[in-house]
Formats: sequence, structure tokens, C-alpha cells
Amino acid sequence: MKFSTLNECRQTITDEDIVGAMKKIPGYLDITPSDFMEIYGVAYDHALHRLKHAITAEQIMTSQVVTVAETAPLAEVVRLLADHDISGMPVIQPDNTLAGVISEKDFLSKMGGGGSPSFMHVILQCLEKKGCIAADIKKLTAKEIMSSPAVTISGTTPLFEVADIMDRHNINRVPVIDDAGRLAGIVARSDLIQTMC
Repeated sequence: MKFSTLNECRQTITDEDIVGAMKKIPGYLDITPSDFMEIYGVAYDHALHRLKHAITAEQIMTSQVVTVAETAPLAEVVRLLADHDISGMPVIQPDNTLAGVISEKDFLSKMGGGGSPSFMHVILQCLEKKGCIAADIKKLTAKEIMSSPAVTISGTTPLFEVADIMDRHNINRVPVIDDAGRLAGIVARSDLIQTMC
């Protein structure tokens, strides 16, 4: 059974549980159930803190990252996304520094006239206009629709912080950059899920 908070755990463990556990320990224990619960609480918090900081981004990141140059035409971007079955990727400058990130959301936003339209909203626009609205963006480059500046992390960012960053920014992947701002890897939401399971 997993507990998300110490209080949840404390509500589950009763005094009878503690006394029963203490009786199973050979020898004499000079400790009350409330003392035991206090020690348990401190140990639980310590273990949780240690585990949260034990795994870092560089331990779970993908280092062979599919990237695209800022100058890449959108047709090339779409082909790379489709060929690698991914929904987004870093956009890099010639020196391998990160320029931004391009994802399906960027395409939907550009094709749907701004905001955060759904895929169905874009399809509806295509149907109502009796033509494909993708034609309007055909001549653009990655730089012209990417999200920039990109939300990034370092290789030493703890796993729980990576998850928090993804949730706060509502993103599915976050580039890992080195001290010089060069792309070192990427952590996807699926990497987090795999690691936590």
C-alpha cells in the first residue's frame, strides 16, 4: 500500500498495530506507542525526502534526442515527428544550444488561430473553410512557430522537480541542458511514469 502523505499513513496505523509490532520485537523496548509513531514519522519523512532526491534527470533522460534546426521547413518538422512517433522535439541552433521546443500544440495553435484549440477544432475549421488551413503555414520554419524560450532543466534536477515542472507548465517533455545551454538530453512524461512504476 502506498501513502502519499505522512498523515495518511498515521491515520492507517493504529496504536494496536504499534503495540502488536513492538511485541514481535525480541527483548525489552522502553518506548511508548506515541514515541514510536513520532520516530516512525521522522523516519518516513527522511526516507521520502531521500527518495525524492535520489533520482535525477540525467539518470532517466534520453540522450539521443531527435532535434530539428530553427531553419527547418515545417514539412520536415512534421516528417520527423511522424517518423519517430513523437509529439514534440527540441529546436536547436547550429552550436547545439536550445532555441525552443516545437510540438503538436504549436501546430494546433498556429492552425487554429491562436489560443489552445483542440485537434477537433482545427478539423472543424478545415471542413468549414472547404480547404486545409495547413496551407497557410506551409512556408514557415520551425523558428516561426516554436515555443521559446523553452522550459528546461539541468541533469541534476531531481525527479520530483521534473514532474512538478511538467505539471505546472502543462508540457509532456522537458529538454535537459548543460551549463553552456547545449542540449544534453530530454525527459518525457513517459520516462517519469516508467521510472515511478
